[in-house]
Amino acid sequence: MRSRRGAGFAAGPHAHETTHVTSDPATTTTVLDETAISNVLDRLVEEIRESVPADRRLVLVGIQRRGDVIARRLAIALQGGDQPIPTGSLDITLYRDDFAQIGALPMIGTSDIPDDITDAHVIIVDDVLYTGRTIRAALNELADFGRASKVELCVLVDRGGRQLPIQPDYTGHAVDVSDGKAVSVRVGDLDGDWAVDLIDVEEV
Repeated sequence: MRSRRGAGFAAGPHAHETTHVTSDPATTTTVLDETAISNVLDRLVEEIRESVPADRRLVLVGIQRRGDVIARRLAIALQGGDQPIPTGSLDITLYRDDFAQIGALPMIGTSDIPDDITDAHVIIVDDVLYTGRTIRAALNELADFGRASKVELCVLVDRGGRQLPIQPDYTGHAVDVSDGKAVSVRVGDLDGDWAVDLIDVEEV
């Protein structure tokens, strides 16, 4: 694995396109519970299997902090025989287009990518697709690790609201998000359970 760690800083705002908070049940709408997410991930696995030729070297790269958890779960399900699917993770903080405007200094973590992605079929995995700016940052960073033969995008939730011409190749669930609402994703490794909720922005 090739790793790159930035200097550690205090956490800054708006680190990602997803909101992660402890929600008030009275103002939370569950879009996907754990069973529904499991079914969605199973479908995504089948779509990837059908789309990616068997002779391609597949690599899954998740965007921290929840896209990488989803990528690992997909990779386990995609594994055939004794050969694991290589996975990696990206911390896109330094590649954000608003990096210079961040008030507090952000926390910059480690990106871990399989040794060489040159000529690999790479699928970037994220929890929520919104403006597209996080994905653009991920593409810019991924190029530093090699020239993949093809790069695709897999997201658990597409909430619309694009500001850039970026669209997913594999979509778990599309949801309309009204003004005053945000998407909150919970994953088992970090949050203890799996769920996708709509929450009031005022809670954040």
